[in-house]
Amino acid sequence: MHRLNAKLMEKRQDDMIMKARSYRSILTVGMRLYTGSFRKLFKASWQMVLLFAVTGGALGTLSATRLPDLTTQLVQQYASYGGMFFETIREFGKIILFAIALLIIWLATMTLAQATVLAKLKEHKETGIITMPPYWHSANSLLMARTMKGFFATIVPILLPFFLFFVFLWIADMLSPQFILKHIKTVTWTFCIYGGAIIFLSLPLSYVLMKYIMESPCGYWRTLVNNYNRGLRHWGMLFLVYLVSSLIIELVSLVIGLPTHILSFANQQAHTGVMIGDPLGMPSYITWLTFITYTLCMILDFYVSLPLLIHNYYAYGSIETQEKERQQQLNEIE
Repeated sequence: MHRLNAKLMEKRQDDMIMKARSYRSILTVGMRLYTGSFRKLFKASWQMVLLFAVTGGALGTLSATRLPDLTTQLVQQYASYGGMFFETIREFGKIILFAIALLIIWLATMTLAQATVLAKLKEHKETGIITMPPYWHSANSLLMARTMKGFFATIVPILLPFFLFFVFLWIADMLSPQFILKHIKTVTWTFCIYGGAIIFLSLPLSYVLMKYIMESPCGYWRTLVNNYNRGLRHWGMLFLVYLVSSLIIELVSLVIGLPTHILSFANQQAHTGVMIGDPLGMPSYITWLTFITYTLCMILDFYVSLPLLIHNYYAYGSIETQEKERQQQLNEIE
């Protein structure tokens, strides 16, 4: 009994969050926590994950079936009459707006689903263990709101530079007509380099977001200003953690999402055939089949992607520990 308790205590020490780790150690301990606590994380999150998957299923079905159908109608009208009917254009605009609204809702439900997992990780941070939820719905509404706020706030500094880039191109094109077409290669290479730099510099935001969710000393923007440099100092570790985690997850997600890719390709090919006079050739139940396939695949994909969230959690703990040790060393030198 004493030996068993000692092993449990040793395992708890190994899995503790506030510990300086290499990227390999973060990957190892993250997978151990994921596999050892999967049942608890599933029970805590399944309801929000189902809502996320249903929303994603609707979005996927819309993009895979309705949009190709309307696009085909517009192309046929232009080919036949040299123009497009206003009713079809209006319907196409409605679908685009509806798709954008669904995308925002899908992202919101994704953050809410992740918040249920983060609530258990916060419990692990404070107590060293993850307990089984006492009932099926045990979401922390405050943490869910904080997670959603932090997620959408994090998107702003990522998208803002891209928005400014396109504004610059628009102004340049206004001042010098056909500026983009005249310098298309330069614009393309500039966008690739600029976009790559923004993405790489955005990596420390993952640490800022996790710190904002796990702690509550101040608002998101103050957390960003005070801690971005910390994340930047550990950019190499964050990059390796995300690179290895994403490679593994993407390979599995590619297999899981294969049915959705097949259905989307089949729908596109069918509507392409309609443009050259072939019959549609799709069964009447294709919409429901697409919706169910997308929904099921998104449920699986969410839980397959959870290790990335857990690895980010341990990366946050490692950075916090290393920064405290660094500050202690600076204080001793002074």
